[in-house]
Amino acid sequence: MRELQEAKVRTGCFAVHAARSCDAHAFCGSRFRHNLLTICRHQCPGYRDLFDALHKDETPIVAQTKKPPKKTPKIEAAHSPSTTNEELDLHEIMTASSASPIPTGPVMILIEPSRDAQAECLSYFFSNYVNIPRDPSTNIFIEHILPLYLNAPVNSALVQSVHAVAINVTQMWVSRNMDSYLARETYASAVSLLKTALADPVESKSDDTLAAVFLLDFYDSLNKRFVGFIDNGTHQQGAVALLRHRGKENFKTPTSQRLLTALRSRHISFAMQAGQKVALNEDLLAEETAVLPSAKLDLINAELADLHVVAAEGAQAMNMTLVEFYETILRKALAIDKKLQAWREALPKSWLPVAVPSSELHPSIRAAGVYGDTVDVYSSLTVSHVNNASRSSHVGALRLMALCKQELEALGVDVDPRLDSHLKSRTQEITDRFCASLPYHLGNRTTLRFPHEHSEYPHVPEELRKLANYVDPFGNPVEMTQEDHIRAAAAIGGWFVMTPLIGFLKSPVLRWPHNKPGPLVRTLRPGQLDWIRGQMHRLQKIYGLPTIPMAFSSPSPDIRLPSPAQTVYPTILNRQIWQV
Repeated sequence: MRELQEAKVRTGCFAVHAARSCDAHAFCGSRFRHNLLTICRHQCPGYRDLFDALHKDETPIVAQTKKPPKKTPKIEAAHSPSTTNEELDLHEIMTASSASPIPTGPVMILIEPSRDAQAECLSYFFSNYVNIPRDPSTNIFIEHILPLYLNAPVNSALVQSVHAVAINVTQMWVSRNMDSYLARETYASAVSLLKTALADPVESKSDDTLAAVFLLDFYDSLNKRFVGFIDNGTHQQGAVALLRHRGKENFKTPTSQRLLTALRSRHISFAMQAGQKVALNEDLLAEETAVLPSAKLDLINAELADLHVVAAEGAQAMNMTLVEFYETILRKALAIDKKLQAWREALPKSWLPVAVPSSELHPSIRAAGVYGDTVDVYSSLTVSHVNNASRSSHVGALRLMALCKQELEALGVDVDPRLDSHLKSRTQEITDRFCASLPYHLGNRTTLRFPHEHSEYPHVPEELRKLANYVDPFGNPVEMTQEDHIRAAAAIGGWFVMTPLIGFLKSPVLRWPHNKPGPLVRTLRPGQLDWIRGQMHRLQKIYGLPTIPMAFSSPSPDIRLPSPAQTVYPTILNRQIWQV
């Protein structure tokens, strides 16, 4: 009888998951809930069912079927000079099988020792993306991955997800190709191990499991830029479910607190881009959880993300008249505008830019593109990134205000005349500062180059560097050099400005039916819009980003398209690759 009862429990739990009615809290939630709790007490992070459905083919078995044919081992005479490691093609290694047959007997000494492609990719990834001196007041997740990685078991979801990301990133640079067999096989291994961890009551609440989810999301974000992958937010939902599953009480250590704020930031950013409400409990958005400037900005962004959703739903959803609706959205957007301005005014000195005259820049930087007479430099690339993220959010709030003003005036409602000048001056000021930061991110690059190749970047004054207490990935004090900045900027500097760039042109989520696009763009200074568009096309060339045929996408009125005389298939910027 007991066995039959347990079998029904298992069937019930499966039905709960299949119906996707799990409430992502501590216990399974459905119409079966009250019957099951006394028997099952099954802790469910609310992620595994969705994870299983979307990754049912991401297993080592399926990856094995996609494995390229093995190459015949190269046999050389004992007296012939062997090919050195430096002469081998890393692209060939990464796309070939990683498991060649091991020979035996005398012939063994005649075969070239194979290179460890995975180790080379890890070295490339950590050198250019992770092992960069940082300001401890920033909180980009990738800055904290090395200590977690070194302390994790080799056969763990975290280690395998790091390997998958490292292979994908390295191949992106080396061969301009993504999602290779080796990367896919490692990704599949990470997925399989993560499924096991999610079923474990201890591992499902560990920092390593949460970090592995983030890295799988990072892997997918790379693929959406190069292999046409559509990001449906699977791992975003998973991370949120795991955060809820753990609860705020399980984030007490410094590492777990940084992990919480980093993943929360990632989720809020995704919600803003996808036009979704932030799916975090109030205790995970509490003021006391936001100590660093970036974390404080996240809480403001969470308000803005939710306001965008309310604005897109319209007056009927709020049971208001149109006038009441637009006045409400305008009032809330103005409150966010004030919060963002207060956030900027409260930044520490090490977070503020220093203007460098264009005349002091390397001539190649000026030739690549400089806006105005000065360039803004920062104590670190991440500090500049967070500053630009705040500017992008500020533009989002100002755009809502401009849209509401436009609609209220169309309804014959008088709007405070000071709003016009406020929108114009604030938008131009924010855009000026953003444009001034781009040379710090891009240097003199205009075409595809590798991170290890030397490029010219604006120099950061020593006085500014002294204001920041730089640390390495383990928290030890270090110095930041110009070469450190060049390496980091070449690897990720352009990625940091992609989403803010397109955010100046058009909101990714607002689709008001009667709205004419462009009320905020019209407030820009002459030449600002063209310069921003030029930088977007520059980034396309630097990273080799794909475009999409106009026939397969509705053209944005804010993007300048070639005329039919220039090309039969005009292309526009692929919005999927510009969203972080």
